[in-house]
Amino acid sequence: MDLQITIPALEEVDLTNCDREPIHISGHIQPHGVLLVVREPELEIVQLSENTQDMLGIDAESAIGRNLSLLFNRVQLKKLNLCLRNENLKTVNPIKLSVTNKGKYLEFDCILHRVEEVLIVELELATNPENVSVFSFYHSVRATVSKIQSAQKLKELSQITVEEVRKISGFDRVMVYQFDREGNGAVIAEDKAEKLSPFLGLNYPSSDIPKQARQLYALNWLRLIPDINYQPVPIVSGNNAVTNQPLNLSFSVLRSVSPIHIEYLQNMGVAASMSISLIKDKKLWGLIACHHYTPKHLNYELRAACEFIGQVMSLELQSKEGNEDYDYKLHLKSIQTKIFEDLSTSENLSQLLVKCQHNLLEAVNAQGAAIVFGDNCYPVGQTPQGESLKYLTQWVQNHLKKEIFYTDSLTKCYPEAEEFKDTASGCLAIAISPTQKIYILWFRPEVIKTVNWAGNPNKLVETDEDGNPRLSPRKSFAMWKENVKYKSLPWKQCEIDAALELKKGMINIVLCQVDKLEKLNTALEASVAREREKTANLKTAMSELKRAQTQLVQSERMSSLGQLVAAVAYEVTNPINFIYGNLSYANEYSQKMIDLLQLYEQHYPSPSPEIQAQIEIAELEFIVEDLPKLLGSMKVGANRISEIVQSLRNFSRIDEAQIKPVDIHDGLDSALLILSNRLKPKPVKQSYPVGNRPAIHLIKEYGSLPLVECYAVQINQVFMNVLANAIDALEEAFVNNNLSSHGGGKEEPVKYGQIRIVTEVCPGEKAVAIRIEDNGWGMEEKVRQKIFEPFFTTKQVGKGAGIGLTICHEIAVEQHGGKLSCISAPGEGTELIIEIPLSQTHATPIVK
Repeated sequence: MDLQITIPALEEVDLTNCDREPIHISGHIQPHGVLLVVREPELEIVQLSENTQDMLGIDAESAIGRNLSLLFNRVQLKKLNLCLRNENLKTVNPIKLSVTNKGKYLEFDCILHRVEEVLIVELELATNPENVSVFSFYHSVRATVSKIQSAQKLKELSQITVEEVRKISGFDRVMVYQFDREGNGAVIAEDKAEKLSPFLGLNYPSSDIPKQARQLYALNWLRLIPDINYQPVPIVSGNNAVTNQPLNLSFSVLRSVSPIHIEYLQNMGVAASMSISLIKDKKLWGLIACHHYTPKHLNYELRAACEFIGQVMSLELQSKEGNEDYDYKLHLKSIQTKIFEDLSTSENLSQLLVKCQHNLLEAVNAQGAAIVFGDNCYPVGQTPQGESLKYLTQWVQNHLKKEIFYTDSLTKCYPEAEEFKDTASGCLAIAISPTQKIYILWFRPEVIKTVNWAGNPNKLVETDEDGNPRLSPRKSFAMWKENVKYKSLPWKQCEIDAALELKKGMINIVLCQVDKLEKLNTALEASVAREREKTANLKTAMSELKRAQTQLVQSERMSSLGQLVAAVAYEVTNPINFIYGNLSYANEYSQKMIDLLQLYEQHYPSPSPEIQAQIEIAELEFIVEDLPKLLGSMKVGANRISEIVQSLRNFSRIDEAQIKPVDIHDGLDSALLILSNRLKPKPVKQSYPVGNRPAIHLIKEYGSLPLVECYAVQINQVFMNVLANAIDALEEAFVNNNLSSHGGGKEEPVKYGQIRIVTEVCPGEKAVAIRIEDNGWGMEEKVRQKIFEPFFTTKQVGKGAGIGLTICHEIAVEQHGGKLSCISAPGEGTELIIEIPLSQTHATPIVK
């Protein structure tokens, strides 16, 4: 009977509830056996099915926490423990164990497996008193295996398998059910009782077997439901007592069945069913589906024989499917050979593809193709036109994430393909080089075909007692025909493989071309690298030359200054010594004359008028009083000049070119003496628009320092440079009216510059630190990080070469093994910290 059915859609009905049903943790079993959950090694019962009272004569609740000795005697427990030593318990199943219930001696098949830290023990009533020997089992399946292996093609293999499984199992109907790429199933072989209507050729939608059911089929070779009208038996203590999670029944032979599946079988009129998985390349290829129209139980031995037949067929699938379309595969190989011959003599892929257009189509039995090279697209045969082809190729480029893309229903993933279904309902695409945008697309036109479904494939939606919509399996399995549109002939696996082979060959050409380009690029890059290296070396040499020149000038200046200071000090020393030496005589002579005048005045108190007049004119009394003071002031001035000369000599240190212990404070004071004129107030002028620049305050906080071994001239040069920079910073801050309060520690605006010098012994007493701090504006972080770099300066052109602090850094760090660091921030002033070791290890200065 042919039926055409239209099902109206209900709003907001979730059609994926079957896929979400947790069938592996149903919490129930089928009633033809007993399930016990046991904790090893104590063999303590932690869970069990509720039907133990009926089958074993033991109350389920009271059995929890007891040992298996509650059920089995010592001999049987020893037998069980011996089997439990095996890691793979499937090799020892089933174990024959007996239980006495109400005076009856019952023999059970004990089936074991471990899952999630517990042992699952399943007991089924045995129909054979002892295990079937390997020899007996071999004889029972030897002829069947021989027949299966003799099959030449898939259809013959499938037919032999269903006949043999039905012969062993005795089921009314046995079918081979093959899945397509979308998960739909088709009956490709069948053996049945004569009175039954055939299912051969019927198709079943993928929704008949939800995703999680397919996963369980992939894990378990066989699944038996002896009576679909059974009452599920709950497991006492629902969660796994060890993991506190629902008990995982994925590998249980007694696991209860989904209510939706039971309803499905009831609608089909089936009373018992068995499924045997067919696995190919570790994926579920199909099922051997067995139906019986009255309840039917198979013992473990018969199930094992059927399972073995399913495994043998699974092994044969690879070769038998490979024999399908054998001649066609040879034809595709010959086309590939022609293309590869052209590939071997061609260095340009675009020219090759244009040359072998016909072979390109025939290589995968396509009616059209599109060859994409960058922004260019070359159509071959029957293809979408104009903008349609352009947008399709762009879509494929964006979505081709795997090695190959193929579909026989392009509209499912690219709805716009409906416009050109007559040329491209099917599409197969490969990427030769995604980076160079080289792609090949093949097209097949729409082929309208009729699919015979076992009933309407669309899921029915019913309403439950509460008025909520629920999915329901179809009521009828009478043939239901569907005209399928927007689909092409499916791409065969051999055609997909042929496209992949072509891809490999074409990639080799691209790689050859890329290899040539890479060699040219490598040579060009090497040449460019050599030129860059020369340029870099030249820049480095110029930089070093400029640096050396500037350092030499600076050194020459300091040397000239030192020589000049030394010469001046030398020339001034002799006159000052002469003056200083004669001042004592002058003081002595003048005192004698004063004493003589005073004596004369005593003896001649009334001088002549002429002498009296001269005394008044000369102000003799004032001379007598002021002359000693004048001579005293001259002596103080001479002492001061001597001190200045000594400071000049200390700064020049002409006689101290080698390392020797020196007083750091002498060097600081000498540098301050030379710079003393810059510390004085300065009058109003254009550079100080805000008024007179007041004197720069100097704060000296000298600590008690030991003598320090150093190159005195070089250290003096560091002090001179750092102090000069501090004065420059203060003068600039005064002009910009942005002196910081950091140095003075006051909140009100600062009106004068300040330099604070602190000396101290560093922690560990192995070095001394000289801190020179000013209350100028300070520096940005990016400037602070560069101040010791050669030729970096923030001063105007002509006021600094940017080498002073670099030289200071080399003197302090490289020549003395010390440190030179800077602390500064906008609005917080600047502090330079010079650290010099107390003793030096270098015998002579390092000259750069």
